[in-house]
Amino acid sequence: SLKLKEYSYKRFLYQEAFRGLCTSLKYLSTDRNLISILLTSCTPSEGKSLTNLLLCKTLTDLGNKVLLIDGDLRKPEVHKRLGIDNIVGLSNLLTDSSLNFKDVTCKVDDFKNLDVITAGINAPDPTRLLNSSKLKEVTNNIKDTKIYDYIIWDTPPILGLSDSLLISDVTDGVILLITINKVNRSLPLE
Repeated sequence: SLKLKEYSYKRFLYQEAFRGLCTSLKYLSTDRNLISILLTSCTPSEGKSLTNLLLCKTLTDLGNKVLLIDGDLRKPEVHKRLGIDNIVGLSNLLTDSSLNFKDVTCKVDDFKNLDVITAGINAPDPTRLLNSSKLKEVTNNIKDTKIYDYIIWDTPPILGLSDSLLISDVTDGVILLITINKVNRSLPLE
């Protein structure tokens, strides 16, 4: 009984922290809406994919329609964590002009109001794909439909790879996740 109360209290604290983050996103910018948001970290294994899923869940629980895009074309995680196929996704969308974003979007059974675009097939040169004008075109097409209140991007770590920087060009904002006591303080500044 004591362990259950402790678990419930910790869960409450996490839920409130994510609700606070969602509120901050809503009121962060008064002159324009933050719709497309990239969440990344400095180094691998800082929990960005899990944090993205928890953020998406919180946003959908608050009544928002959310699209989660796995922009990590090197080591995609989203499809594994959600137990969905990764047969077609972002890489396919960027290389096949006959595809529309709706063709590669999938629903997630356990998450109401959450759609996902997985990373898709392994791309031989992710940097070239993400540096293409097609990425901006796809992102604008998604935003123009006004289907989603938020578009959340799960991306590779920002240090050492240009992928997150390239995707950040088509987003309205970036959240940098930093793991305390794991990441050297100089890395986030870099």
